[in-house]
Amino acid sequence: MVKTPRIIVIGGGATGCGVARDLVLRGYETILIETGNLGSGTSSRSHGMLQSGARYAVTETTFAAECYRERNIISKIFPQAVKLIGGLFIRLANDPEDYLEKFIKCCEIAKIPVKEIRVKDVLNREKELNKNILKAFHVPDALVYPPKLFNLLAKEIKAYGGKILTNHKVVSIKLSNNLARSIQVSHNGIKTNIECDGIINAAGPWSKEVAKLIDQNVELQLTRGCGIFFKGQLVNQAINRCRIPNNNDIMCPSGKESLWGTTSEIVNDPETPSTRPDEINDLLLGAQELFPNIKNYKPFRTWSGVRPLVKPKKFNKNLPLPRSHLVIDHKETGLNNFLTICGGALTTHRLMAEDVVNKLGKKFDIDIACSSHKTPLLN
Repeated sequence: MVKTPRIIVIGGGATGCGVARDLVLRGYETILIETGNLGSGTSSRSHGMLQSGARYAVTETTFAAECYRERNIISKIFPQAVKLIGGLFIRLANDPEDYLEKFIKCCEIAKIPVKEIRVKDVLNREKELNKNILKAFHVPDALVYPPKLFNLLAKEIKAYGGKILTNHKVVSIKLSNNLARSIQVSHNGIKTNIECDGIINAAGPWSKEVAKLIDQNVELQLTRGCGIFFKGQLVNQAINRCRIPNNNDIMCPSGKESLWGTTSEIVNDPETPSTRPDEINDLLLGAQELFPNIKNYKPFRTWSGVRPLVKPKKFNKNLPLPRSHLVIDHKETGLNNFLTICGGALTTHRLMAEDVVNKLGKKFDIDIACSSHKTPLLN
């Protein structure tokens, strides 16, 4: 009888949980290791958008198309964690005139439905919006609630026989004959060794630190983003600026709150510092362009998180760094059963998992098709 490979997944964010779910659905013995609680890193420090992809249609049309497909999949398999709120792209007088034509064309290429809405109708529903908007377009944006998502993913992983170890820090990885043989974790001061047949590094902004444990390299561009929560529901749907994705250009409803963001600053440390006063001021000034009365709503808390972006060797410096994901096979640097998955977004976490588990299967000559896109949540 062929032994089922035991795979350790390091990192319990959306990507790591998605990888663990994909593995158990394909029959792998799976252990998910997370330093803190599930989703306590980057995944829960965001605006929680389940992107239609329209935001990236002009700058990354292929990624935008992936977002829309994944938005539809996630909303079907995890409906309890999703709210289909819809979104608007708003053009103001100081937004570039040529962007609108590109936006509509690229959304069509990415198969993202876009519909122009009368400004009068928009203002009737969105009372706080700038009354001087020129154009408005509806897109199928949605929200995903991270706590609900992680709760559902954890139940699914365990239901199929997977193990989840939270508050366990990976302190070392033992190698032998170009293979990762075991890891050592620390929990409440007690160290434990766990044997394995393969490892998937899905630690997000901490992926580089995990890889360093075995003298491997993961090149990431870490960018810190922050935003503001306002009390009250200022908007009914996600409101985006109709321009190339930038700072200060999106407002999302979130229960009884509204979230405005975000900023982008290159950092070297994945540990997230507090939002600075100058960042809060910049956010408020940016919000005023879309919401002139924003200062009537008191910001009552801020958030910040670090995005682990893949930095291509060649890219247009006038555009934002791409959000597409990358699977790194460390076989090229002498380690045959260690993969790193990085980049991507909360919306595409399932697709990222499918990609890395497909590549893992080839290492073990296991040809089991992915079913995470069509397997609904277990009752």
